Amino acid sequence: MTDEAEAHVRDRIVGTWKLVSTEETLKDGSTRPFPAFGPHATGFLMYQREGYMCAVLTNSDRLKSADRAQGSPAQATPEEKLSAAEGTFAYAGRYEIDAKQEQIIHLPEVASVPGYVGSRQIRPYRFEGERLIFSDVERSDPAVARWKIVWEKVR
Repeated sequence: MTDEAEAHVRDRIVGTWKLVSTEETLKDGSTRPFPAFGPHATGFLMYQREGYMCAVLTNSDRLKSADRAQGSPAQATPEEKLSAAEGTFAYAGRYEIDAKQEQIIHLPEVASVPGYVGSRQIRPYRFEGERLIFSDVERSDPAVARWKIVWEKVR
């Protein structure tokens, strides 16, 4: 594909996307949401025309902080802090588009999980109407066959 094809993909992805769902298809054919984010996952994915992106996903069911008179996040208990950390994932950096392979490659420069910094996060993509769908074969979890993340463009 040409630079024209990559420009077309860039035109479609630039902007803000809201998380619709995450899904793992297990080897036995059953499906489940990504365990780290649960059935009520929330998140945003943002792409800039200049080549930068940012993604954040959270587990909406993570332990909530108790109401405190001062309302300061610094007052969170150790359990609340652990729950927040385990139920949140984020990274940001540059991105590349490979229209020929139908892949968007995220190149995290900062991340909530240090091992992602400097990595290449390959996201095979397809569009379905106003939705951007990332999906691929799972390579790191032997119980999972495929994964899918669905995003919807914010208008």
